[in-house]
Amino acid sequence: MKKIKTFVSAVLLSAMVLSFCACKKQEQPAAETPATETGSSVQVTETSEPVETTEHSEPAAEKKKSNDIVILATSDIHACPERGFSYTGLYRIRERFQNEGCEVILTDSGDEIEGHSILFGPVTRGDQVIDLMNKMGYDMAIPGNHDFNYGPDRLIELTKKANYPYLSCNLEKNGKLVFKPYIIKEVRGKKIAFVGATTPRSLGEYTSETLFQNADGKLIYSMNGGNKGKNFCKVIQANVDKARAEGADYVIAMTHIGQAKKYKSYDTVSYVMANTKGIDVFLDGHSHDAKKIEAVNSEGKPVTRIAMGARFSRIGYVRISADDGSVKTGIFTWSSSVSPTELFGIRNVMTEEVDKALEQFNDTLYKKQGTLEFPLLITDPEKVNANGDPVRNVTKVETNMGDFVADAFRSATGADIAIVTGNMIKASLQPGDISMYDCYNVLSATKQICVVEATGQDILDALEWSCRKYPNENSSFLQVSGISFKVNTKIKTSVKSKNGKFYRVAGKRRVSNVKIGGTPIDPKKKYTVASYFRTLRRGDGGYKMFKECKRTKTVSRLDFQILSDYIGGKLKGNISSSYMNPSGQKRITKA
Repeated sequence: MKKIKTFVSAVLLSAMVLSFCACKKQEQPAAETPATETGSSVQVTETSEPVETTEHSEPAAEKKKSNDIVILATSDIHACPERGFSYTGLYRIRERFQNEGCEVILTDSGDEIEGHSILFGPVTRGDQVIDLMNKMGYDMAIPGNHDFNYGPDRLIELTKKANYPYLSCNLEKNGKLVFKPYIIKEVRGKKIAFVGATTPRSLGEYTSETLFQNADGKLIYSMNGGNKGKNFCKVIQANVDKARAEGADYVIAMTHIGQAKKYKSYDTVSYVMANTKGIDVFLDGHSHDAKKIEAVNSEGKPVTRIAMGARFSRIGYVRISADDGSVKTGIFTWSSSVSPTELFGIRNVMTEEVDKALEQFNDTLYKKQGTLEFPLLITDPEKVNANGDPVRNVTKVETNMGDFVADAFRSATGADIAIVTGNMIKASLQPGDISMYDCYNVLSATKQICVVEATGQDILDALEWSCRKYPNENSSFLQVSGISFKVNTKIKTSVKSKNGKFYRVAGKRRVSNVKIGGTPIDPKKKYTVASYFRTLRRGDGGYKMFKECKRTKTVSRLDFQILSDYIGGKLKGNISSSYMNPSGQKRITKA
């Protein structure tokens, strides 16, 4: 009978009563197979109701033990150890391979310590993630672009706590490598080299370059970017050649480069694959995809790249055969919203470690920061839409919640003004005790704040862009602090855009009477502006005018932490009645 292997399902179901046994071939609905291994890859179809299947094979006692080497790969977990496969599932999959007799090497290709989870990343600034990775027994990791969010010095501090090495052939400080560029592991008579590399755009593009500067504002870190990707490929190639010269039988590139369509050609992993040689497999991250790419290298020889999605939705593997030395790659997938470990009731040592870590956060998360005696709203206090839901105002007009958040950002940075796009403010605050968790619900983007120096003209252009649809819905409408102005709604906007971003003002302006700190704005003067890094540096929301401005500061604590600190620290728990009006403090008014 045809052998049907459903490895992931078998791995996870083995923790229950089901066991691996000989059985008759089962016909399965075409769209309801959790995971099927075919050839050199794992083809996966999403299912909300997993089909219970078992592996058709010889009884376990008669199986021949394998001497294969298996490399398991994770990436872009983003401090979410409890999601997707979770560490519990990863532990179980590794255990399964080990029970087969395989030697297992565990790797991570970056973005492990920065948090899409409120807890493990932001609250401990990556510390708890390193603890869990130590418990999990990782063999090596590389930094991703978001692992610099707390600053490279903090990353280096965390890696010293790690029981495994961090690798990077392109991160330098004062001209010297920060981490080992590669390591060679000798396993079962085979020498396997692992070379680490992170996209050079981590410096400045994805994370503020101010974090890579010393106290005097001098850039002391570098990542071998420039020359349209050639420098990056050159430094990778140099270390691959060194590893091969040291006798490496296989070279695995652990990269955080990505393959998104928005990247320029030389910023993709495909470009690096085509411009290097001597690499067998790329274990890649960054773009959160799960694509397997087959390509040819600079010598015309085949090379494979696999990627592991994000937040434990995928686990990649490389299997080196003990029989003929061949290399097989694949990706295990679980994209259901219900964790397989929860669905199948799997528990092991990593379940306990994650649970213990979660318990430690309770006091921090739910500790009272202050008391609110009136609501801070993102919605109209009276109007409802056709569905009976409150009308959302924060993306249309000034609100007291918008004022409050912008004030918190300005307070944390000391900037002249602060601006916050309304779409980043997710929820209102109701009267009662306020905790950090409440602040997280308000600003669940968990993103960084920075400061730039902008001219008065840049700010005027930003306000014109913000108010081009005022008072109608506009996701990039700005809530503000430290600045006031009027909007003439009788004047039709003359703002021109290009590729969805501000381009120029072609006619009469709607915004007038602009004052900063109560003083009329000077178009030629420079002011400090605080906002989301993504708004000021990447131009998200269309704010292109700030992209080339000098960045003067980046705050390591994230948006919701800044809001929590503002309440519990600056305000000492007492939120002034000056914020009581749902329409705000008349910072933005009609002319």
